[in-house]
Amino acid sequence: MNDNASGTYLSARVDEPYPVVTVTEKNCRYASIISDGYAGEGSESTAIAQYGVHRLYLKDLANSYEAYGAIIQVEMIHWRLLGDLVLQLGNAPLLRSCLSGRYWSGSFPMYRNTFAQIIQSDIEGEKSAIAHYQRMIRQIGDTQIQNLFKRIILDEERHIEILTGLRESAK
Repeated sequence: MNDNASGTYLSARVDEPYPVVTVTEKNCRYASIISDGYAGEGSESTAIAQYGVHRLYLKDLANSYEAYGAIIQVEMIHWRLLGDLVLQLGNAPLLRSCLSGRYWSGSFPMYRNTFAQIIQSDIEGEKSAIAHYQRMIRQIGDTQIQNLFKRIILDEERHIEILTGLRESAK
């Protein structure tokens, strides 16, 4: 397995600030919608766990290992932003989706163990995350929250670029 990309990967975080969301009143419906992105099956919690496990298989691939570490850090920023928002909107930031009623589970990540499978499942996960944020944008009428989600989508798109680059460099 070859991992000789240039060694200089795009930053896993787009160089733009995350918009500030000022919550002026509680909105448990919005908090419930966001809780699914925070701790549902295709959530930031799942992304952090999945990238963490997949990174264990990439120790011998320095560039991939480093890139996965950077992506995990950005996913943790998203997780914190969503958790803070759930709390500000009036719900407890439990590791539970209020939409499905399910607590977060270690069965949610896609566990893969070969480089090709890992990269493919993580690209699919990022595409799913983007679709999830786009759905939340349509469901939530608050412009500040929508702008935060649009900004997070930029990071998720960057992750797809990084993962695609890793896949291409390994060919």
